Amino acid sequence: MGEKFVEVQDKAENYFNGGYNCCESVVLAVCEHLNIDSEMPLKIATPLGSGMSRNGSNCGALNAAFISMGMTKGRKSNEDSRDPAYIPADKIFNMFKEKYGSAACKDITCINMKEPGVMEKNKERLHRDICGPIVRQVTGWILEELEE
Repeated sequence: MGEKFVEVQDKAENYFNGGYNCCESVVLAVCEHLNIDSEMPLKIATPLGSGMSRNGSNCGALNAAFISMGMTKGRKSNEDSRDPAYIPADKIFNMFKEKYGSAACKDITCINMKEPGVMEKNKERLHRDICGPIVRQVTGWILEELEE
């Protein structure tokens, strides 16, 4: 990936460390980079973080890739092809699964986020070792796809 998007990746990670969830952080950084109003995308991203509202399902950063492809390449009518959004989203999904072994937050973090106190107990480790690097990686993949 190189250094091309490091500034945007830094922003995404800073948002993540500053109180936004993984999905919100990536969406905010991408919106800012593309000069897109972030109010509605941020609202859409909120329940899709933390493995889809702490359910251990799709990783929130990965969900942000789908939001980003929809924002930038999604259809404007039912006459339009889905492929411009589907193809890059699918590519990111497959790269994600290849790199992390799963798309599921619970498989990657090995924690149940609904368990009382588990987030507070694991926050520093998750931000530093697992989720922070994933936020950076997915942000870079999104920007690479948007350049193509």
